[in-house]
Amino acid sequence: MKKIIAVFAMMLAFGYTANAQQKKVATPAQQQETIDREALKKAVMKDITALSENMEISDSQLTNLKGLFEYKHQALADKTLNKERRDAISEAIEAKLRSGLPQDQVGKLDENPQLLYQLTH
Repeated sequence: MKKIIAVFAMMLAFGYTANAQQKKVATPAQQQETIDREALKKAVMKDITALSENMEISDSQLTNLKGLFEYKHQALADKTLNKERRDAISEAIEAKLRSGLPQDQVGKLDENPQLLYQLTH
């Protein structure tokens, strides 16, 4: 009798753990994250294209700028940020952008305030 109860308890235990191992289906939030990544890549390429139309960009600058623009779009995509925080992020991005470009390119950037606004906001 004790063996039957022990076997029954083992069957219940293994049956319960087998159900816990089922494969999960992708949730809508995961699908939205994939869409957001595509939108992020498009926005980064739009910024890179706008900058490269106005000045020459080397490969090393391109790599650095991609990282900067990815950070910008991820940070500014947060809908919970207030205006002051968004402005602070934009100022930090502008400072990083200016520090990553040579002086002649910074001058070209200063001559085009619309481009500077697009790249930082």
